[in-house]
Amino acid sequence: MWMWTVLWGGVALVGLAGMLVTVNAARVARQVAREARALLSEAPTARPLDLARLVELPEPVRRYLEKALGSGPPPPARTLRFRHGGRFRSRLDGPWQPIQGEQYDSIDPPGFLWWGRLRLGPGLWIDAVDRGVRGRGRMSVSLASSLTLFDRSGPELDQGAMLRLLSDLVLLPSVLLDPRYVTWSGLDERRALCTLRAPGTGATVSGTFEFGQDGLPSTFSSERYLDSGNGAPRLLPWSGNYEDYRSIGGLLVPHHFIGYWHVGGHAIAYVDFVLEPPQYDVPEPF
Repeated sequence: MWMWTVLWGGVALVGLAGMLVTVNAARVARQVAREARALLSEAPTARPLDLARLVELPEPVRRYLEKALGSGPPPPARTLRFRHGGRFRSRLDGPWQPIQGEQYDSIDPPGFLWWGRLRLGPGLWIDAVDRGVRGRGRMSVSLASSLTLFDRSGPELDQGAMLRLLSDLVLLPSVLLDPRYVTWSGLDERRALCTLRAPGTGATVSGTFEFGQDGLPSTFSSERYLDSGNGAPRLLPWSGNYEDYRSIGGLLVPHHFIGYWHVGGHAIAYVDFVLEPPQYDVPEPF
């Protein structure tokens, strides 16, 4: 009799644990939706683009934005949302694992919210939520939506979030023409340095865009803090490649991103995201 009691007790515990995970997964989804809704609702009515500024920009940037913004009136894109698939490495020496994610961006002021779910195996996953709003970054990670692995903020996270936002602005190219937030310096006929300024804090980050033969951004590079897991982030070269440009709603934007950390002279890919078609000016989260 006692064996059956133990057995059914174990089954009850497993069922309770499964119910708890389900409840927590729904809680994470609701929290992301609340934050996304707040970010999307913050964007004011789109300001008309000052296309006359194009002549003031470095030549490769001017050529790119003329292509990206199209020949007709620029779309009034104020916000962006997209989903993506792909793969991710949680450690630079670790295996690739499948990931699904969704991201929300706003242009005024520029900010983003990303939620990714990394599949570790059947019934086991990691949730990661990354934010960059008004110059402040925060990253939270949990196991199966239930066990918090870390929830961090601070200067290194601020810098990393702003750099990620800057590199993602190719999906909202109108921001790259807004002098309130973005300034450009030409380096040569194929490269330009771009600086993003956060409202309120006045913090800035800079990175180099390199443009391909087609005039579109092919690479973004800068130095970003990598959290080594021991509480001592390291400033390392960081870069990303843009591929598969398509026209969406009048904007020419990439649909494939590959991210790299550069360690000991080696480029180590850790992000490989394939985007579903981005959606602009949709006021609600997915």
